[in-house]
Amino acid sequence: MAEEPIHVEPTPSSEPQPSKKISLPVPVLAGGVFGVLVLVGLFWLVRRPPAPPPPPPSEESLAYLPNVTISDFQLSIADNMVGSVILYLDGNVNNNGNRTVRYLRVRLYFYDTLSQLILRVERDIITADGAPLAPGETRGFQLRFDRPPAPWNLQPPQFQLVSLEIE
Repeated sequence: MAEEPIHVEPTPSSEPQPSKKISLPVPVLAGGVFGVLVLVGLFWLVRRPPAPPPPPPSEESLAYLPNVTISDFQLSIADNMVGSVILYLDGNVNNNGNRTVRYLRVRLYFYDTLSQLILRVERDIITADGAPLAPGETRGFQLRFDRPPAPWNLQPPQFQLVSLEIE
């Protein structure tokens, strides 16, 4: 006589089965949200179009140029908290004419000890959204450079007008 194999079927249990929930700690969720926001912000910054170049000076502005002078240069160098060198260029802009200057942008030329050009950069001295420079007014300005060129000769840079708007 052959024995038949015994087959036992499981009976349904009356006890509820524990549900499987995935629980993430709050710092992990906050970190994930922060990471997504940083990525979105970086994407937005990279895709933002650059500011349009300033308009070239008009004939009228070029004729007025001898009335606008830049003087009293002072250079200072400071170290920031991360050990980088910061260059400050302080000076005065003078409006010796009878017109109001609404905007002034200059190009600065930095040279090395062999008088070779090593850096050319443009900066606004009087901005369109700031206060205009009235006739006869002298105003101080400060330009900041986060990374001055290493072989720079430590002399004040040369200035050249890039754009000037007058009223």
